[in-house]
Amino acid sequence: MGGGNRNGQRDETRDGGRIVSVAAGSALALAAAFGYGLYSGATQGPAFTAVMSFLDTARRALDEVPNLAGTEPADFLQPARQPGEGVTINARDDGRLIAIAGFFDGQNGVRLMRRDGTVVASWILQFSRDFPDTAYLEDRAPQTDWNVDLHGLVVNPDGSVVVNYEYAGLIKLDRCGRTEWTLDHATHHSVERAEGGGYWVPGLRLLHPGRMEDSFPPFTEMKGVPYILDDLILKVTEDGEITQAKSVPRILYDNGMETVLTANGMSFFATGRWNDEIVHMNKIAELPAALAAAFPQFAPGDLLLSLREQNMLLVVSPGDWRVKWRQIGPWRRQHDPEFMTDGTITLFNNNAYRTLLGERDTSPADGPFVTEIGRVDPKTGTYAPAWGNRPGQEMLSVIRGKQEPQADGGFLVTEFEAGRAFETDAAGRIVWEYINRYDATRVAEITEARSYPASYFTVTDWSCPAP
Repeated sequence: MGGGNRNGQRDETRDGGRIVSVAAGSALALAAAFGYGLYSGATQGPAFTAVMSFLDTARRALDEVPNLAGTEPADFLQPARQPGEGVTINARDDGRLIAIAGFFDGQNGVRLMRRDGTVVASWILQFSRDFPDTAYLEDRAPQTDWNVDLHGLVVNPDGSVVVNYEYAGLIKLDRCGRTEWTLDHATHHSVERAEGGGYWVPGLRLLHPGRMEDSFPPFTEMKGVPYILDDLILKVTEDGEITQAKSVPRILYDNGMETVLTANGMSFFATGRWNDEIVHMNKIAELPAALAAAFPQFAPGDLLLSLREQNMLLVVSPGDWRVKWRQIGPWRRQHDPEFMTDGTITLFNNNAYRTLLGERDTSPADGPFVTEIGRVDPKTGTYAPAWGNRPGQEMLSVIRGKQEPQADGGFLVTEFEAGRAFETDAAGRIVWEYINRYDATRVAEITEARSYPASYFTVTDWSCPAP
């Protein structure tokens, strides 16, 4: 018995030793995994990249269920801030027509209307119809027509429209909605007529490690990325052909501004992860000859660019791509700068960061209403608010937004997240307003509003034959 007991004790001792050994090994494995996780997170290495990529994909998939299922256009909706629907203020009737791009009646579209809200012409945009082959977008193609919106609009004198599907393609429709041409290229944010004909349009290309079309160290030297997003200045002809495509990061590198691009807190580990645009250009504006005298430091045809990630405006020459002027802030995440007759530049100053937004880029309905239209003098760098961010001028658009200076000193403003377009006069009063109501508590987005005098158009009859 005694021997058996000792054997049992030895067995128990061995079992206990195995348990301790397994526990210790497991603890070491967990500690190693934890340590590697910390290291990978700190360096943003392959494991961190894989996990974050999986989590991003999973989150996006959950977010997109309503869109993919066709139950609700969730990406287009925001909490309502103002009462009313359609034209809610109309204190001026000067015969101008207002074009609005947004989400109407369950689909993307453009409407051209009188100030009283009467629709003169409308265009229905359906991505799957207009771009049936999306191979040119690689893995960034919209999954449904509710997974892409419109951003960038021009109405031409003949009643045709040129509009971007955001990061997905450029299209021209005639005044009756028939397709004139499409451009299979990732275009985005703005469309502006070039003074010599054609259009200036921001574009995007994917730079792939291992077959890099261009090199922007340290961004393009990171290992844990499928591609780098490179913003382009595109010159597009009236027939929809690209005649110029210039990389904005290349312009900055060639002008000795690499340090501006990398002054962003990024550690730039060799195994790091970079999955966004380097600059996020959101506007190209050309200096017209009629305004050139107000800007003696520039030349007719120079291009004014807005780079959101750097809070920067700059002017470049499209002849030699020399940077003639640049300024960072005091605006924050700005959009839509415009040359003015007095030698200043106005801009839509979002004046906020995405930390204000919810998971679906949903803006808080109760503010803070800090967005403003600003004005900067490029000769002195002096900046001052022109409208907004004060009592009676409440506005907030953390992302996107547009401003179009009017001849009387006011502005036509697109408050994206409020589903709202409105016009002010020189005294700051709102003289026209349109709310894109979706239901009792929500609005659908408006991405751009533009104002045109009736004399701008060569069209005398907007009626179209029945389809």
